[in-house]
Amino acid sequence: MPRHFHVIYRWTYDDYCVLSRAQARLTSPRRFAEAMYYALVSVLLISAGAAVWEGQAGWLAYFLVLAAVLLILRFVVGPWHRRRSFAHQRLGEFDMDFEAGEEGFAIKSELSEGVQKWELIRRVDDFPQQVLLWPNNRMGWMVPKRAFATPEEAAAFVALAKEKTVGQTL
Repeated sequence: MPRHFHVIYRWTYDDYCVLSRAQARLTSPRRFAEAMYYALVSVLLISAGAAVWEGQAGWLAYFLVLAAVLLILRFVVGPWHRRRSFAHQRLGEFDMDFEAGEEGFAIKSELSEGVQKWELIRRVDDFPQQVLLWPNNRMGWMVPKRAFATPEEAAAFVALAKEKTVGQTL
């Protein structure tokens, strides 16, 4: 199994979506906040149903408007903002040169470059199409598995990353 990896890739919008969604659910307080959001929308819709049952058109409109605003924020404004952020940060415009080995990894593009040791990484997430490396709960690095020559090479990289970060948590 190789212990040194060198791949070149370019981010796609789908990669960015995976990273941003994972970041939104990365910690238990964030998962709790998301559950509370859906609980609030559910309570508003149940309240709208109760307003229908009681024949209260004003309350029905009130609860439906509040639920609609929250759902529009989540499913319309959120994706719009994500697309805008992806374009604004120019993430899909440049090749990323990623190299990893026993000591850590390096990422280089036309806009930036950096070297990180494995000790910095607190968590490794292995998704079907991407690998996410988290140094903290505010930022992460994404490496698409499509960048590797074979699925076995991608699996070997995931194994190395998990081996080097074992016992580390966010």
